[in-house]
Amino acid sequence: MMGINQSYKKMSLTMQASLPEIFQEHKSALTELCKRHHVSFLAVFGSAATGRFREDSDLDFLVAFESDLSAREIAAAFFDLKLDLEALFSRPVDLVTEASLSNPYFRQSVLAGQRELYAA
Repeated sequence: MMGINQSYKKMSLTMQASLPEIFQEHKSALTELCKRHHVSFLAVFGSAATGRFREDSDLDFLVAFESDLSAREIAAAFFDLKLDLEALFSRPVDLVTEASLSNPYFRQSVLAGQRELYAA
């Protein structure tokens, strides 16, 4: 993914809790959604990435889209992906892009704690 600091990515690969089973159960459907919505990178962060995931937890995703999409295409893909993720996992979804992470502390937390689910 363009822009993701590689040192944060490396940090996220060590000492990780197991991902919730729902990601394995929906792996092929998630891959299809990513392809359909022109996703180049999708990662989960928050409770699902840290072992604090519960039955009533929402899902937090970091997404990047293919670089050749227009702003309009990215906006459409973003909202369609959010709705499809909520339908797939039957729970609320928070979807963010790296550019939307303006708070430096939140940004560091997301990038350090992300767990890659899909990369084109």
